[in-house]
Amino acid sequence: MKINEKRLVDTFLELVRTDSESFHEKPMQELLTKKLKALGCSVYVDNAGSKYETNAKGNIIASFKGSKKSQPMILSCHMDTVPPGRGIKPIVKKDRITSDGTTILGGDDKAGIAIILEVLASLKEQKIPHAPLEILFTLTEESGMRGAKNLDYKKLKSREGLILDNEEYDELLIQGPCVSDVEVWIKGVPAHAGVCPEKGISALELAAKALSIMKLGRIDKETVANFAIIKGGAATNIVTEDIYIKGEARSLNEAKLKKQLAHMKDCFDKAAKLFVKKVDGKVLRPQIKFVTSRRYGAVCVAKNAPIVKLVTQSAKEQGVKLRACASGGGCDANVLSDFGFTLPNLGVGVQKCHTTAEYLELKPFFTAFKIVMGTVLKYQK
Repeated sequence: MKINEKRLVDTFLELVRTDSESFHEKPMQELLTKKLKALGCSVYVDNAGSKYETNAKGNIIASFKGSKKSQPMILSCHMDTVPPGRGIKPIVKKDRITSDGTTILGGDDKAGIAIILEVLASLKEQKIPHAPLEILFTLTEESGMRGAKNLDYKKLKSREGLILDNEEYDELLIQGPCVSDVEVWIKGVPAHAGVCPEKGISALELAAKALSIMKLGRIDKETVANFAIIKGGAATNIVTEDIYIKGEARSLNEAKLKKQLAHMKDCFDKAAKLFVKKVDGKVLRPQIKFVTSRRYGAVCVAKNAPIVKLVTQSAKEQGVKLRACASGGGCDANVLSDFGFTLPNLGVGVQKCHTTAEYLELKPFFTAFKIVMGTVLKYQK
């Protein structure tokens, strides 16, 4: 198996020089569509972009014919980057590629895209027997996995493959958390804070009480919870009437997530009872509205799943001891898992993602390509 390192690097440089911040992926979508067609793929672009505000049409689904009789294997990455990601000027050094320090590099996820394109180019050139491939490039992963959530997934024949959207090339993410957003509206009773504060019910104090008795942060090795957004209040001389707070809970275990959400609601209910009071013969009660919404489901790929075994074997052949790990974050795999896809997430050698200090280590980048290529060549189902 040969690797054209120069072409792989040149492809990566072309990709990162193509602006594609979330909601502005049109230039990247057009470039990748052109490249995939040039490599002999049949290309379909769905209408995911019409479901929210973005300048791109949709997710790219491409088919690359194989020479083995097999179900196709999926290779997937996302097209968008986080800001600041416009006008990226990559700098190639001896062992790595960086930006000029004013922007991100965009290796997340263009290093993965470059690997996939080079896999297709190498297969076409070297005419090595392989299973059919399905290529999935999604929109707006960095801002809520919106492309994956609106994917025309019925256009994909297979439900198994790899996502290339992780940092460490010796790490395969096989678990990721299910996540729910939590929004709470608290309505107290206003009163003049300087004249008669005892006649009011402070929504802010109620929120503080609820949070003080709530388990937050690290709940256990699989579960975390956090509140981060607080809005409310009108003036310092008014007992706070309204407070809005927003947070989240996430867990690798669905049952534990449900338990944590129930606990969070219970804390607000308990706190509300403590603030009931009688003023001028009238009973005053605070009002609580507690709403949860599922952001995405969990990734749970078995350690002995066939695709995991293939990737692990391919890594071993490159002298890499692959670690099967769990992540506390989310990616397209979380959303696609709800559609029945089995997509462990392999690292590609990018470091310090989402910062202007981001860089791509070349040796791990080349090794990640070899692991992916080895997996593709072994795949047959």
